[in-house]
Amino acid sequence: MANPLDTLMQTASQALTDRDYPRCETLCVEALALAREAANWTDYARVVLPLQEARRLMRQAALEGKIRLGTADCAGCPDALLDGLDAGCLVITAPHSAEQAQQIAQDAAGQPIEVLYAEPAGDAIWTLRGLSGTDYTADRPAPSADWQSHWTPGGSGTALTAAHWWMEASEALGNAALASITAEPGTVERVTQIEAALSAVGDHELLHQALADAARAVQHSEVR
Repeated sequence: MANPLDTLMQTASQALTDRDYPRCETLCVEALALAREAANWTDYARVVLPLQEARRLMRQAALEGKIRLGTADCAGCPDALLDGLDAGCLVITAPHSAEQAQQIAQDAAGQPIEVLYAEPAGDAIWTLRGLSGTDYTADRPAPSADWQSHWTPGGSGTALTAAHWWMEASEALGNAALASITAEPGTVERVTQIEAALSAVGDHELLHQALADAARAVQHSEVR
């Protein structure tokens, strides 16, 4: 009888080859849950790599879509921000809440759409905050007024764009989440903390690498 996790990962690998990145991501998340339930940390770490690649490619597509830094001009239902949006990056701000930003992120799941939440602190600083009720924060210089609270084209060429600001803000928030990990290497708690960080800040290269490393460390500690 075929191993369910192996079957999932074969299908995920084919989805990655077919450029069906959302399906690959979904299957990898299912495979992580199976591996964790079985305490199979070697396979858990193995699954992280295609998951990271699928998310990287989805983020790349999002950054080539539309960019919106701030929602101060949208007093109505924030769900309308997703209307007609096939790919893009959003930074949700007041009058909307972090909870609304989280709901938008959930509604956009499976699409190349990335969502952050920020609290502008005056005209100079925006404080990025993790979703899911977490305490991760990162202060960034406020984006140019020309980029705020309206849609701008994506793309990350040589000229500075709203997409560059979004990328730097996302990286800063992910770095802050990574720095908050306190559990000892080789413990399941460290895996749990990194999983929570990823769910709160979205895609982040170093967090994925840290997750795979944490799983391998648990496996190593259990076989010594």
